[in-house]
Amino acid sequence: MGHMDEQVRTGLRRGFAGAVGIGLAASLTLAAGMAPAGASGGDDARAAADQLTKFGYRGDVYGVKLVTDSVEALNVKDAHAQQLCTRAADRVVEQQSAVSVPDNPLIRVSASTSRTRTYVDGATHGVRGTSTIGDISIGGTVGPLTTPRLVIKGLETTAHAFHTPQGFGHDEGFTFASISLELLDDTVVQQLPPELQQLLAPLDQVTDTVFTGTQQTAQEVFQVLSDVTKPIVIPGLGSIALGYENGRANSHNAQSQASALRIEVTAGERRQLVELGTARVRMGGPAPVGVFRSGGTAMDYQVLDGALRFGNVQHKALPCQGTRGRTQTYQVPHASQLLPVPVVLDGVTYQVNGDQLRRKKVAKGWSRSAIRSVSIPTAQLVITDVSSRVAMRQKAGKRVGSKVSTAVGSITVGGQPVEVPAPGGVVELPNGAGEIQRQLVDTGFRGSQVIGLRIKLYSEAVVIDLARTAGRIYPR
Repeated sequence: MGHMDEQVRTGLRRGFAGAVGIGLAASLTLAAGMAPAGASGGDDARAAADQLTKFGYRGDVYGVKLVTDSVEALNVKDAHAQQLCTRAADRVVEQQSAVSVPDNPLIRVSASTSRTRTYVDGATHGVRGTSTIGDISIGGTVGPLTTPRLVIKGLETTAHAFHTPQGFGHDEGFTFASISLELLDDTVVQQLPPELQQLLAPLDQVTDTVFTGTQQTAQEVFQVLSDVTKPIVIPGLGSIALGYENGRANSHNAQSQASALRIEVTAGERRQLVELGTARVRMGGPAPVGVFRSGGTAMDYQVLDGALRFGNVQHKALPCQGTRGRTQTYQVPHASQLLPVPVVLDGVTYQVNGDQLRRKKVAKGWSRSAIRSVSIPTAQLVITDVSSRVAMRQKAGKRVGSKVSTAVGSITVGGQPVEVPAPGGVVELPNGAGEIQRQLVDTGFRGSQVIGLRIKLYSEAVVIDLARTAGRIYPR
């Protein structure tokens, strides 16, 4: 019997390794600000016709995002148009797609388009991001379940960061073409929460339970959402809240971001927070040598059999132009992903630092990701003090030099210590439950990326990457 168990485990490992090779080969590029290492000449040849500027630009636009306790479902970022850090003008990234949120037929989204573009117009340099969603439907009838139904059409979000001779600036906003809310037949409007009655007030009543409004009422609806201090509850469906609309500019950079709506769906078997219509752009300077594509994310989590991917635990990236040699620190106290295998993170810290030395024509910097504690209760696995760091340095026109390091405090299973693998090494978990690999490195002409720890759990068929950090510099 023991021999057969070992054969089964060996087969699982072989199948698992093949699936990981296929499913995660491109995972090193998915976090914002990260990119494949590439070759030295390819990027320069493709960008030969670009108009090079003295600024660094970046954009991130998507129609739909699903978030659970600070952890994003990466495969649900519909129409994700990501402009990686660049110094080139007239760079356009556009994505079109249609998606509904997996495992929740109450959330349906169609005809989503996202676009980012860098530009030069006379003395003005800028980057603009736009998200347009044609049709959003939340709720309705699914099998035996019937809920209120919210429909929004023509939702558009815009973020714009720019530089003129007067300095840096920003502009952001959102609007929609129409909105309607269909309540349940037995609903008594006068008995609804006061905030929801205020939301319905600007809309034109069609029947006793169906309310609609056109673009003319958009500002009134947004005003109601902005005036309340908490999400407006829609009984039987969930809640709706205004997203955010903000930006800032100083003498070195500008950033603009807007997210139109945050809808939490509590009907059915899951609680899901959906962000609709998000655009973020930023630019800064000077960038005399190149742009940094560096940063980190605490966890990247893939479920192989369902092609579900989670990660970007409030990912932080090094600004394209750097930080003028100053260290920026970001902290996330707690994050978790509960399905299908619970993972709990505590004490996440990101640090970035970058500088460009104009006279020496040198760019240098570093990025670091750290997690104080990682717990996977179903595997009785606890890991402490996981971190990874990448330092990079480039002389203009030369290969980027990089140095990678990782650290792990302790690993226990069921309270019993497990050997901490050496960099590049692998240790087996007790009873053939899986394995842990430390310090997976991807290095190329533009720099390096490292995964601090990779956890494979055979029976659950999941791969969990911890403390993933990139440090790369691109000329354009």
